[in-house]
Amino acid sequence: MGTIEKGMMKNVSTTSIINQTGLHFQARDANVLQTIQDMDGVIAKRQLKALFWCDKTKRAMEKRLAKLKSCAYIDWASLEQRRVNPNPEPVVWLGWKGACYLAGLSGIKVDLPEKNNENQKRTLQKNLRMGGFSWLREPRWSQLYHDLTVIDVHLTFQHYCAQSGLIQLEEWVNESEFRCRMDVVDVKFTTRQEKVITRKKGICPDGMLVLVDERRRRLNQPFRARFLLEVDMATHDTPSFGWEKSLAGSAYIKSKAYRERFGNNSGRWLVITTSDIRMKNLMKQTEKMIHKDADLFLFTTFQDFFSGNALQERIWSKCDMDSKVSLLEE
Repeated sequence: MGTIEKGMMKNVSTTSIINQTGLHFQARDANVLQTIQDMDGVIAKRQLKALFWCDKTKRAMEKRLAKLKSCAYIDWASLEQRRVNPNPEPVVWLGWKGACYLAGLSGIKVDLPEKNNENQKRTLQKNLRMGGFSWLREPRWSQLYHDLTVIDVHLTFQHYCAQSGLIQLEEWVNESEFRCRMDVVDVKFTTRQEKVITRKKGICPDGMLVLVDERRRRLNQPFRARFLLEVDMATHDTPSFGWEKSLAGSAYIKSKAYRERFGNNSGRWLVITTSDIRMKNLMKQTEKMIHKDADLFLFTTFQDFFSGNALQERIWSKCDMDSKVSLLEE
């Protein structure tokens, strides 16, 4: 952790953080804070409701969240932030005491600001980062709808894994981890003038998940599958997808950087997009750009993903097949 100007901050323990607030801190409160962090630092209130207050009223949740906010464990948009930023629905992120609390649980020394102002919170964020803890002080407003959709995808996988009992979500890696340590690959493509060009491209999936199929394990069959996630909100044209996602994505899975990061070159991309028409266009562009490597991509729509069992139902399309497949059937 970096050096802090004397008198600007003071070091306290996690227990002290709790005691100073006068709040009767509950186990659920700690789980709420950890869940926000696990979801890349921001979460919708409706998502918290489903996770922690599913059998309670919305008013009960709002009452507890208000107490956590008043003690700076969590934060949400001010009137000014709602006025100037895209804000599709109410969201919550960690306040400075929430960040310090979680950092303290990880064994990171916590230096609390003596004053709750922007400069000291910036210093706290910097020092937490140097200690190995990433604190999102404010959502990525322009990406908020996309980021909340990624969380919905994450929670959907969690739900069906728990429901299955035989399929485990062994690992989930957030986009922020790829962004902080981004792999760069060489991508070769042919121009319209038939000239072969190589460009470097940083790869930043919206997430990565590892699924373990216990039935396959018991049969001594390959049982672990890695998937890279692309949540496509139709903000780019299909040619851009072909270069930035299909071509670069297939090069990444086959790359040395990928092998060094994950230990092998196994994996597939899961592309979830807005409509059947959009999906078919992305599939055509993928097949055109990478031909035989197109089997590294599986496609579905948001409607199919959220309405069916994302693990076991045949909702995933491959470029070389008319019929759909389930995620783990191959």
